[in-house]
Amino acid sequence: MLTIKKLLILLAVPCVLLTGCNSGPSAQEQKAALEGQVMQVHDEAMAKMSQTYHLRRDLRALRDTLEAQQADSVALQQLQQHLQQLSKADEAMMDWMHQYHAPDSMAHQQAMDYLRLEQEKINNVNAKMDSAISAARKTYTAYEQK
Repeated sequence: MLTIKKLLILLAVPCVLLTGCNSGPSAQEQKAALEGQVMQVHDEAMAKMSQTYHLRRDLRALRDTLEAQQADSVALQQLQQHLQQLSKADEAMMDWMHQYHAPDSMAHQQAMDYLRLEQEKINNVNAKMDSAISAARKTYTAYEQK
């Protein structure tokens, strides 16, 4: 005869096995995680937009000062190039934001493919911003120390 203890064990084993077979996050959780990663990079890049604004302002002031001093045209060209790179980085960010749409109405696989593509795009925008900021800061610091 089955005792209560044996019956409970017989009922508990399948339950434990079924909960242990969970193969990972659900499709919705996967999509939310990937979208979160995309938005995290977006937020990082957005924070850099104020840096690009301030650097452009500082570089323009430096350029104007050097022009008034009739500085070397190579130096002025370099400053102008940094100004353009910073502007292009900002434009890339604004373009990405205008083109991005949350994949709420897409099928799971389509949404995942879209988010992977958007992740690649925003990573490129973020890298472009990092590069432009770094180069502009280096040049500005070099002139500031003179």
